[in-house]
Amino acid sequence: MKLFIPNNIFSSILVSAIPENSGIEIIKKESPLLCKQLESNTTAVALIPSLELINHQTLFISSSLGISFDGLLSNSYLYLPEKERSLEKMKVRGDVSINEIVLAKILFSERYSSNVEIILDTTNVTDISGDYIAIGDENFLLGNYKKGISFSDQVAEMLDLPYVNFVFASHDKESLEYFNSLFSNIDEKIEDNIIRILSNLDYSEDIKSFISENLGSVYFEMTKNESEAVLELVKLAYYHGIIHDMFDLKFV
Repeated sequence: MKLFIPNNIFSSILVSAIPENSGIEIIKKESPLLCKQLESNTTAVALIPSLELINHQTLFISSSLGISFDGLLSNSYLYLPEKERSLEKMKVRGDVSINEIVLAKILFSERYSSNVEIILDTTNVTDISGDYIAIGDENFLLGNYKKGISFSDQVAEMLDLPYVNFVFASHDKESLEYFNSLFSNIDEKIEDNIIRILSNLDYSEDIKSFISENLGSVYFEMTKNESEAVLELVKLAYYHGIIHDMFDLKFV
């Protein structure tokens, strides 16, 4: 079975817990392309940005596994100007997905009373000084996360629930049920083995230490809290007019 995942440190940590001889073929893709892979691989599973569900409402969703945050660790970081002022434009860069585009506008509207314009930045800037949201591993590889604000923490505070950044989804219910069956007590297993897991990943010791020290704010299990949080994300999209009708989430 094919498993499509985004290329970031958190997905790498999660898939390290897949049992050997599971028959899973892991393929890394940019976040915006993950749902497209499911269209041509109908029995595959993909770890997709959670708000992709508003555009792919028939997908089955794992009720067991995902990637959620509510603290300093995040797949996305905000870089705000040093001097306080009203923001009109926010650049996004890196492995940009629908989540950052939609939630940035909602976040700045609800928490900062700003109607920001989101602009995709494709330059090779390495030293980010402000008015940015950077997504993915470049935050860690360039060391910018040290001066950034956890985007996930901001969203989690807005929801009063963990921010479910990624969910496992498939067009095939049986494939997803099989995938779910491969895991048990995933948070505990990753926490117990995080030093070994990180030692097999190609990141600096500073990044590994930061991940290890703050692992308690990352959740790989989907509990009732996380399922409710996904629904709240969809509701936000509805209340802000991004979708016109609510729909049922198909948890498996």
